Amino acid sequence: MNELINQLNYFFGDKSLEINLIGPAEINIVLKDQDDAPQLSQDLQNHIVQIVNEDTLAKINFVNGEGKTLDSFALNQ
Repeated sequence: MNELINQLNYFFGDKSLEINLIGPAEINIVLKDQDDAPQLSQDLQNHIVQIVNEDTLAKINFVNGEGKTLDSFALNQ
């Protein structure tokens, strides 16, 4: 999961405040601007096969600074 977090940090650059592992296979991406959530989520879903192995299982949540979930998806979908 650490490798996935590193790849996500690289992918998002300065668009995220932080990326945290919150469970064995669950990651929160804390966004600087919550209005970006739908577009960033779609961008990641479009490029995820270039970032991680197709066998990787994880749930990715986009959250605001207060921890409210803005969008979410699973890699095995």
